[in-house]
Amino acid sequence: MKKITFLALLFSTFSVFSFAQKRGDHPGGERVKAVKIGMITEQLQLSESQAEKFWPVYNAYSDERMLINRQIREKTKRAANTGVSDEEVLKQQDEVLELKSKEIELVKQYRASFLKVITAKQYADLLETERKFNQMLMEKLKERGKN
Repeated sequence: MKKITFLALLFSTFSVFSFAQKRGDHPGGERVKAVKIGMITEQLQLSESQAEKFWPVYNAYSDERMLINRQIREKTKRAANTGVSDEEVLKQQDEVLELKSKEIELVKQYRASFLKVITAKQYADLLETERKFNQMLMEKLKERGKN
């Protein structure tokens, strides 16, 4: 019952928010971040001592991953520009692949850090919750684009 109530509250809150998120410092970005934190907190059911150790690790991980993803988007945009030579496009694509490899290494590195704080089950729940959150966010953005 708690989960149903939480999800109902989450979805109603989610629908009220504006999700125009260009950068992490955008006011809408803070609301999105708050919803994400709420989902993670609910799904992982962290103890107080786990939460104290978990959130600094998660925030560092999230910041580093966001930086890599921002770089990937920039490189992808540059490669898509008309008037760019094939050689430059291939160079940008190689750089994107390097960044994706860097992201995989980051996930591996932080997995070890997370497992010092949370259980393997909680880590699996974290990955699933992030996936669900991103899917839900994309659906909300699509809905907003239709209006």
